[in-house]
Amino acid sequence: MKRLMRIYQKKTGRPLPSHRLFRRISPISRWAFFLIALFAVVFGWYLAERLNFADTDFMFWEFVATIGVFFGLGPLGYIYLKRAHPILLTKDAFARASLLGRYRLVFFKDVKKVKLSRRNRLRIKHAGGKMSIPLNVYEEDLEILKTVFNYEGHFKKPRRPYKLFFEGGEVDLQELNPAMNRTTSKILEQFYEDYQYLTPGYLDDVSLYGATLNRIRTLEARHVTFELSHIDIKRDHPDNPAFHAKQTDDAILIFQDVSHAEIFKLEEKTGVELLGTGFDSLKRAFKRADIFESDFKPLEERMSIDITIVQGVRRQRLRFTFKEAIVGFNEVVKDAWFESTK
Repeated sequence: MKRLMRIYQKKTGRPLPSHRLFRRISPISRWAFFLIALFAVVFGWYLAERLNFADTDFMFWEFVATIGVFFGLGPLGYIYLKRAHPILLTKDAFARASLLGRYRLVFFKDVKKVKLSRRNRLRIKHAGGKMSIPLNVYEEDLEILKTVFNYEGHFKKPRRPYKLFFEGGEVDLQELNPAMNRTTSKILEQFYEDYQYLTPGYLDDVSLYGATLNRIRTLEARHVTFELSHIDIKRDHPDNPAFHAKQTDDAILIFQDVSHAEIFKLEEKTGVELLGTGFDSLKRAFKRADIFESDFKPLEERMSIDITIVQGVRRQRLRFTFKEAIVGFNEVVKDAWFESTK
């Protein structure tokens, strides 16, 4: 277990979070205990002879050793196999122990394909190889693993945002934004293979300051994507695994149903000058620009964003309204800039 904790921390940069250990519940034949008891009787008789507590002398050590192999070690090995391979589940990964008790850690993002057999066995293909988990020989609660793979987009279903909660030895899966509209679901399905975390909303828990806007693209002539060097997510964001704000790797912001786009040039001498409107102006105006300031504001039925962009000595402001926004990234890499200054 300590080795697993070290591996997890090495790969993620954070301690192993809340988790649940599932053990096998395979039935053990009564014959195993009977044979162990029989060996115990034979061995006890052998000790009694050696210590002169018994008046007999026919228990040779070769005989006792043979009985020990077949009636002692054999049943003990059988029982061990029936209880081996416990499975550990945490919110972003699972691990299965080998016969020697060493856990093999697999992150959900590294799982390529999952099949469910007729005998309720999960056949898992991941970045490091293959694994087979017979759910019927474990505690019934391990069925949650099948539900997780369902939400991860396996079993021929689209990936849906979710979060696992661990409390009092119980595991609960909660779907995020269950009232998602069809357009949002379609966009999520389009980007799920590129980003491990892809969640609509929670814009109050996102900071764009200091991020580089690498590229702007349009989808279906009405949605806009911002490809960013990173974003900062605050501690209350549902995809934040830590207890404080974190900076992500390459991120994406997808704005749904964008309208009223305006681009302004900001200069101290001439003031504010309108440079353009519409999608084409958005795509041309910003590339490899740094975000100096951003502000999300709720409107009556939509939201608006106001961003100040810096490119060298040039400063511009971008405004538009949108219906919904989706935030995507793969990993958190370090503390957010405003956490490091505390």
